[in-house]
Amino acid sequence: GIMLSDPIRHSHYCFTPLASYIADTLEAMMLVSVGGKTLPVTMAMYKQFGDPFWHEPWTKPTTLMQLAVAKSCTNPNDVEVFFHEAQKLRLNGVEKPFWWDWLLAEPSHFFMPESLHHIHKQFYDHDTKCVKTVLKRYRIRRALASAHALCPLPEYVPLISE
Repeated sequence: GIMLSDPIRHSHYCFTPLASYIADTLEAMMLVSVGGKTLPVTMAMYKQFGDPFWHEPWTKPTTLMQLAVAKSCTNPNDVEVFFHEAQKLRLNGVEKPFWWDWLLAEPSHFFMPESLHHIHKQFYDHDTKCVKTVLKRYRIRRALASAHALCPLPEYVPLISE
């Protein structure tokens, strides 16, 4: 933070609020303090990734409450034991996330998914399967064959028509 003065010349130590933090999934999991195969922004585990309903967000109160439970069962200074206790609660063993004492910090709001990976994976895993079902393979091959040579296709596009 920096010192700023208000209109009546009182000095205040000011910090820029964190509006958004773009991180890849592993980095976001580390910073949110979740572990295992759990998403950093929802309570969904890997077994629930394909569910057709919305999972509740992974919130600051939930994380801090689970950390308090882990701390009540073990001493955080005993890293190995604390880590195993935190794993039972789907945490990664970080005792105090950097945002734990920020007044309005909500990790499920300010952590953004890594756009390139998530959008690409969404396209290839979901949208492509739908297009293949609807258009059938011969139409896709014809559309790909008519693509202009100056507009190179991504590497995975020929696999779509297979």
